[in-house]
Amino acid sequence: MQALEAVPFDFEGKEYEVRVTTDGMKIVVQAYHKGEPANGYTYQVAFTTAIDLKRQIGLEAIQHLIHIAQDDVKERRWEKYLEAVRLLADKGNIENA
Repeated sequence: MQALEAVPFDFEGKEYEVRVTTDGMKIVVQAYHKGEPANGYTYQVAFTTAIDLKRQIGLEAIQHLIHIAQDDVKERRWEKYLEAVRLLADKGNIENA
């Protein structure tokens, strides 16, 4: 994967960055903290789709994914997901959680 950009941001006194990479076919966006993924989310869009969205409706797909990655960290969506899975597992509603 080739690095395209890294967008730093701070949340609750911690430094994060959203990295944008490509393999030539797709663009991948992921949030990092201290060099490790900040959560379990990875966002991607086909390179051609990103270009088409920009041309057709003016949507900056990469910037949109960067914004989503930042919001997911700030809203603690991954942590909320993990807590929901734990609660279900504790109630015996799912196996191997």
